[in-house]
Amino acid sequence: MAKDNLITYTFRLNMNNPTHVKINNVLKNLNPKIYKSRNQFLIDAAVFFIEHYGDENFMERKEDEEIHFVTQDELEVIKKEMIQNAMTEARREVIRLLGGVIAGAKNVNQETNNIITSNVPLQQDDEVISDYALKCMNYGEGED
Repeated sequence: MAKDNLITYTFRLNMNNPTHVKINNVLKNLNPKIYKSRNQFLIDAAVFFIEHYGDENFMERKEDEEIHFVTQDELEVIKKEMIQNAMTEARREVIRLLGGVIAGAKNVNQETNNIITSNVPLQQDDEVISDYALKCMNYGEGED
């Protein structure tokens, strides 16, 4: 067996610790008919332990694989952020659509545009603009 294939681990036993004393006695007095080496005994003991308790309990997990729980408070914050983002995006879309309609992006011919714009007052606030946009959209669909 090549030395490149070997990895060595060492461990210490404290003879003031009763558990360590017990392990030392077992390792010193292994039955050679069952275990020819301490190394194989320790390997079998580790395999048994891992198989019965699961290796996931002993191995480090990668950070991105860890399970993270979200609290109710965190969920509420996320919900509010999502609602705020959706409302902001909806406002932007409405403004874009209104701007497009007002600028004539709906391919409304000049005569139709004159009929609709003749009723729009010079002082245009948000409500008037939105009403105008709705009229343009309805007229373009043949509903006016």
